[in-house]
Amino acid sequence: HDLGYNNVEVIGVGFSERKFFGLLKIIKRLSNNAPWFKIISAFRIGLTKLNALDKIERMVQKVRAVELVKGTANRLYAKAVKAIDEADDNNTLKKVQIDYIDQLNQVAKSGQAQPLIVGIVGEFYVLLEPFSNLDVESELGKLGVEVRRRLFLSEWTKFSLFLNSLGINEMTKIHKAALPYLKRDIGGDGWESVGEKVLHAKEYDGLIHLAPFTCMPEIVAQNIMPSTKENIPVLTILCDEQITKTGMLTRLEAFVDLLERKRRARHNNRQ
Repeated sequence: HDLGYNNVEVIGVGFSERKFFGLLKIIKRLSNNAPWFKIISAFRIGLTKLNALDKIERMVQKVRAVELVKGTANRLYAKAVKAIDEADDNNTLKKVQIDYIDQLNQVAKSGQAQPLIVGIVGEFYVLLEPFSNLDVESELGKLGVEVRRRLFLSEWTKFSLFLNSLGINEMTKIHKAALPYLKRDIGGDGWESVGEKVLHAKEYDGLIHLAPFTCMPEIVAQNIMPSTKENIPVLTILCDEQITKTGMLTRLEAFVDLLERKRRARHNNRQ
C-alpha cells in the first residue's frame, strides 16, 4: 500500500489448499473465474512449453562442457527460449524443440574424451534461477564440466501442483537414500540435498550445493554431507548479496582442479 498498490490481494496457501480440490479453487480464483476449458487449455500449452524448455536445457548442459566455441550452446538456448515463447500451439512447439535439439547436436565439439560430471543440488529457487546463483551452470560449462541437475521447472510443476496433491511422491527414492543420515523432512529442500548426494555419488565426480544465506534446512544438509560414507567432494555456495562473480569463479576453478586431480589419481591407481 505504501508503494502505491492499493488493490492487492494476498492469497495464502495453507494445508487444505494444497490438496487437489483446494488447488482447483485457487486456480479458478486466479483465472478470474474463466471457464474450465480455457484454464485447462492454458495449462496444457504452458506445461508443454516448460517441457520443451527443460528438454533443450538438458541438452545444453551436455553441450556446454564439450563445445569448441564457448558460448555457442548458450546462444542457441536464448534463441530457443524466444521461439518457444512465441509458439502458440503444440505442433509449433514440437518443431521448435526438435529443431533446436538438432542444432545443439550439430555444435562443433572439442573432442574431450569424458568431461567431469558435477551434480548440483540445493534450495529450489537458487538452484533454478541463474541470476541468484551467478549462472553457475554456464561457468562450469566454460571449465569443461557437464552439469547434472534433477530439478527442472516442468517436473516441479507437474508434481508439486498436481501429482503430490493426489498422493504421488516422486521423492521417495531420494528420501530413502537419505534415511541413514537424516530421518525426516526438515523443511525446504535439505532432505533432498542429502539424499541426492548419497544416491548419485557413484555417477558424479563432485557435487555443488547451493543454498540461500541462513537457510536452515540447507545448513543442516551442509553439515551432514561430510559425514556420509559416500565420499565425493562437495562445494557449498551460499547465495546472498555478498557473493561476487570473481569470488565464485575462484572457488569453482579450485574445485574443478581438485576433481581433475582426483580423477587422474583414480586412473593411475587402476593401471
